[in-house]
Amino acid sequence: MHKAGLAAALVLLSLPALAQDVMATHVKHITVLAENGQMRVLRYAAHKGDKTPMHSHPVSAVYVVKGGRVKLTLPDGSATITTFKSGTAFLRPPVTHADEALDDVEMILTEFKPQAPARK
Repeated sequence: MHKAGLAAALVLLSLPALAQDVMATHVKHITVLAENGQMRVLRYAAHKGDKTPMHSHPVSAVYVVKGGRVKLTLPDGSATITTFKSGTAFLRPPVTHADEALDDVEMILTEFKPQAPARK
């Protein structure tokens, strides 16, 4: 991903998570690979034209298996096309967005579930 694209993606992805859990969208291109009380590993394997409606992710680590372009749309309707490069990884803060694959892409997302504050 180009530096400008990475910066734009981080800005877009840094908005607070407000929408539904991505797995509640029931799209065929996102599957749960593993899950426990602290984290969940997802596979995003979208074909060109696949769309995911507005949804949220907690803090995540993302690894790009197969790069390509994805259109990311925020709750306010603004959209950006980001090019993800194969073999790259990045950390992302909580995010609420919709997306559309403009190319065939595959990513592995490790989501870190929010933990309840410790009781004193």
